[in-house]
Amino acid sequence: MSQTIEREFKTMLTAAQFSQLKADYPFAAPFVQTNYYFELPNQGLAKRHWGLRIRLFDTYAEQTLKVPTVENAHSLIEITDRLTLEQATHLIEHQTVLSSGQIAVYFAAQAVIIKELFIWGQATTHRQTASLVAGLLTLDVTQYPDETQDYEVEIEVTNVQEGATWFKSFVTRYQLSEQIPPNKIMRALIHQA
Repeated sequence: MSQTIEREFKTMLTAAQFSQLKADYPFAAPFVQTNYYFELPNQGLAKRHWGLRIRLFDTYAEQTLKVPTVENAHSLIEITDRLTLEQATHLIEHQTVLSSGQIAVYFAAQAVIIKELFIWGQATTHRQTASLVAGLLTLDVTQYPDETQDYEVEIEVTNVQEGATWFKSFVTRYQLSEQIPPNKIMRALIHQA
């Protein structure tokens, strides 16, 4: 169980830009993660600008709640509870999250009723990471149920000002879009079959 501040800069890529970045940086072997996204009736999470998912990896899973900070648009509070694959499978089948753990505590404090949650979508991402002085550089190819896929690059940083400077230079060097893309939850919403 953890609670961290996520500070990141990201942009969407074309397939050609993705290939170029993959060739230019020392990325580790890709790994797969499948996300199941949750919502409340009447878009109760979306109205609060929260995102809730269960993410499956090869050997474990986690449930994560993302909540905006007042700091800036590039920071989120991430509340994560680690799960076994068996726990995650059970929770997904029952369209709920762990009733103990930090997310449950946060929901209770915010008067969110866990029993009202439901899964509305999913996406599978093939991810590669490279550790740089500036932060953790991540390349994602995400596939959605309607058979579309998209490409994204992000840098996760510890210092927002330094990260902004690095990302601006990076975007300029590779002639990438500076526009903040919709998050994966919003993109998944568009691409459910």
